[in-house]
Amino acid sequence: MKHSLSLIAAVFLLSGASNLLAASAVDLSVKGTITPSACTPTLSSGGVVEHGKISMQDLHPYQSTRLADATLQLTVNCAASTLFAIQSHDNREGTSAEWNGARPNYGLGLANGDVKIGWYMLKMINPLADSVPRAVIESIDGKTWLDAPTGTVWQPGWMRSFNGAAGGDPVPLSMVTMQVDVVVETTIAPKRNLPADQEITLDGSATLDVVYL
Repeated sequence: MKHSLSLIAAVFLLSGASNLLAASAVDLSVKGTITPSACTPTLSSGGVVEHGKISMQDLHPYQSTRLADATLQLTVNCAASTLFAIQSHDNREGTSAEWNGARPNYGLGLANGDVKIGWYMLKMINPLADSVPRAVIESIDGKTWLDAPTGTVWQPGWMRSFNGAAGGDPVPLSMVTMQVDVVVETTIAPKRNLPADQEITLDGSATLDVVYL
């Protein structure tokens, strides 16, 4: 580590020497906030959606097949009222079988190393903040927030929270407890696109992170 710092210092000195008009010093700031309030997320059913055995014969040969929807309850408990959001991450990014791969969904993994099995979408319904119904809002950067009406698709990488504004632009709400149902809509690719001579395992995986705002 000491060698790296010395090398960087040398580069800065040479840069300053090559341009007499440049400033001779620059400031670096490290900022952040350590929050005293920890929040713990949990998902019902251990966060597992189990579709069981699906017969290849039940899949449509040329169109995608929608499986039965599943609902998991997401609960976040905080030690005190806290500003936070939940950010989703697709752990199987790039494996969605929906055309062009630009849809707001999550992949189900691969068969034979390169065959895309299908995809699933996440939606939020029945949002409660400290037992009071609230509207869902979302953001890609944690700064600009948009309304996310009940049943709209929760895109990978986006943060979601509940609206605390009485009017005007939405802003996140400080809360002790968040409770919301997450609907999982799973779709399998057309049968003709899948290997028919082997058992295929659905391998969808996502991570939901608590982001402190």
